[in-house]
Amino acid sequence: MLPLISRPVLSENPLAMRKRDEPRERGLPSLNEARDERRRAIVFGRARMPALPTYFWLWLAVGLATFGVVYWRIEQGRLESRKSAVMAKQRAVASSLGTKLIPFRDRMERWVQELASVRPDDFTADDASFERVSRQPGVYLRLQLSEARTAKDIRKAAQVSLRDGFASCLFVDALSPPAQPGARCRTTSDCESGFLCDEYQACVRPRHPYNTRLAYRALRVLSSEWTDELHQAESALAVQAYDRDLAAVVRSDVPLAIELLSRAKYFTALLDETPPAGLPAELPDAGESDAERLQRTAHPVRVGIWDLSTGKPVLRLRRVASGQALAVGERVVRTPQTVSAAQRQANNCALALSVKDALVRAEPAQTQ
Repeated sequence: MLPLISRPVLSENPLAMRKRDEPRERGLPSLNEARDERRRAIVFGRARMPALPTYFWLWLAVGLATFGVVYWRIEQGRLESRKSAVMAKQRAVASSLGTKLIPFRDRMERWVQELASVRPDDFTADDASFERVSRQPGVYLRLQLSEARTAKDIRKAAQVSLRDGFASCLFVDALSPPAQPGARCRTTSDCESGFLCDEYQACVRPRHPYNTRLAYRALRVLSSEWTDELHQAESALAVQAYDRDLAAVVRSDVPLAIELLSRAKYFTALLDETPPAGLPAELPDAGESDAERLQRTAHPVRVGIWDLSTGKPVLRLRRVASGQALAVGERVVRTPQTVSAAQRQANNCALALSVKDALVRAEPAQTQ
């Protein structure tokens, strides 16, 4: 058996171990020291970086300007292309659907301008009938006399024209079902087929007489004003908004307006004349518009009714809308809003009774 031989363990040199653990410097020490010195000089402002030549900045500016111009031209071309696409859709709508609405609108505007141009004498057609006028579907428009001088003024005012007490007192809505609370909406496209979004942001069925603003709302996207706004759009996002507006109107407003106007038999227009004393003073907290303030006071009104099938006038007259509102009941609400609304209703109903009387007086002559 061989004897075990032990070898002595050599301990490593501590100095060698420390040098091996230290990071090894790269490059020549003199160059590294000079580089560090220069960095310190730059930091403390004792040295400056060499300036770039002037022509470098000049060419850089020219390059950036050229890039900006080219990019702008490309984006403008894309924007104009999007506008052209929307305009092509508008022209297609005008050629297919506008032919059914535009002649109807032009004929109504001509009648309204004739009514506004000359103070009418009382006229009732020989075949006038209160039963037909009040019960058959019709179209209704009410403006101030100052808003009926030009077609542009009529189109602007008609978009905010609403039915009022005259329509509720003269016309009998025997064809439409009773109004039911509808879903909330922002535009007519939010409602189901056959419903429209009214001024109270609710989906309702159109009731007789149909408000002319339905036609003007549908024709808005075919107007020159809408086209000018599209041409002035400065971004693709704005053009997309006009494209969606056109699609929504074509999908909902235009078909509904065509359906309602095609069923209408009579067109009724009212033009309110401002009295010599001017508009009455505003009631505190009543929230009245100028049209509502005018309807609240006694004032002359021009009334015209036309037969849409023949284009002939049925009635023309001028009456003073003046009625008296009497409060009944134990508890009477006297807020400014209710006082104003009650007086408007009284004046409008008194005017409606005058029109009814003129139509009824013409009926006995037909039976003789």
